[in-house]
Amino acid sequence: MTIKPLLARSLVALLVLPQVAGAQSVVQVRERGVSALWVLANFSYAGMRAQDSASSGWRILAFICGFPGTLLTFLVVREGSERAYGVELPTHLTSTPPFVHDPDEPI
Repeated sequence: MTIKPLLARSLVALLVLPQVAGAQSVVQVRERGVSALWVLANFSYAGMRAQDSASSGWRILAFICGFPGTLLTFLVVREGSERAYGVELPTHLTSTPPFVHDPDEPI
């Protein structure tokens, strides 16, 4: 007779425990998602500032999403410097076209 209540309690614990663990992981996922958005906004703002991007709408959106980190980026990264936080960013393409092989010329 004592086995039935023990079995019932164990069954309830097995059913409730994953739900509680799942609820905690959802909160952690939300926190990590917000942190990821904040970090990506900081990276994108630093890149746009260093490359002197003309897209002011995206730059303002990245600044707002990454605040207050983007405020530090605004003070540290020079506009158009092609360098952000010690990392050389890819430079803008020059006006000369890339080399194209002439099909009439032997290789």
